[in-house]
Amino acid sequence: MNRKILIVGSSGSIGLAFTKYYSLDPNVERIVTLSRGPTLITDKKIHSISFDYNDEKTYVNIDEILQLESIDKIIIATGMLHESDIKPEKSIYDININSLSKLYKINVFGPMLLIKKLLPLIKKSDAVKIIFLTARVASIADNELGGWYGYRSSKSALNMMIKNLSIELKRISKKHIVIGIHPGTVRSKLSQPFLGHVKHEIFEPKKSVELMGKVIKELVSEDTGKCFDFSGSFIDP
Repeated sequence: MNRKILIVGSSGSIGLAFTKYYSLDPNVERIVTLSRGPTLITDKKIHSISFDYNDEKTYVNIDEILQLESIDKIIIATGMLHESDIKPEKSIYDININSLSKLYKINVFGPMLLIKKLLPLIKKSDAVKIIFLTARVASIADNELGGWYGYRSSKSALNMMIKNLSIELKRISKKHIVIGIHPGTVRSKLSQPFLGHVKHEIFEPKKSVELMGKVIKELVSEDTGKCFDFSGSFIDP
C-alpha cells in the first residue's frame, strides 16, 4: 500500500530524522513537510511547505495539503523548552505571562489548531495515525523534581488534548489512532544546554526516531489516547 505522511517541524532535529527515516521506506509514496526553515533533504518523495505557528499568513499554505486524497500518518515533531528570552523555571518566582504564552502556543495551541485545519483530510482518510511529541516530564504522577513550570504544564495540557482528540476521532473512524510519544533525551538544540546534567542515555536523533518508528508501526486501535516512550512503555499522565 502506498502511504502518505505529513511531518510537522521537519527543520528540527527530530523532525528531520523522521523525514529521513520515512524517505528510506519503500512503502512510503509521498512525504509532505511543514517547517519554518527548509527541509535539508533532496528526495523526489518529499514536498516541503513553509509553515510557522507564529505566522498566521503561513496557515494559508496548508490548503495545499487538503488537496491530497488521503493521509496515513501525521507526525507533529514540534516543541519548545527554551529560547533566548525563555529559560526553564527553577521556581514559581521565575514564571511570567510572556514565557507561558509562548510555550503554550508552540506546545499546545499551534499543534491542535493545525489538526483542526487538517480535519477535512483526516475525515476522508480511512485510518490515520496522529503522533505528537510529548515528554516524560509532563507526567504528573512521575514529577518528583518540580520546576520547569511552563514546559511541564504545556506538555501535560497537550496530553489532555491528545486524549480528547482520540475520543472525537474514534467517532469518525475506529481505525484512527492518536498518541503522544516521548523521544527520550535527544541531542538537539532543545536539549543541548541541559545534557551535562543527564545521567541516563542520550540518543542521537536517528536512533530516537528508529525506536519511535517501531512503536508507531505496531500501534493498534486500543492504544489511541495514550502516551508512550520510545520503547513502547506506557507513560502514566
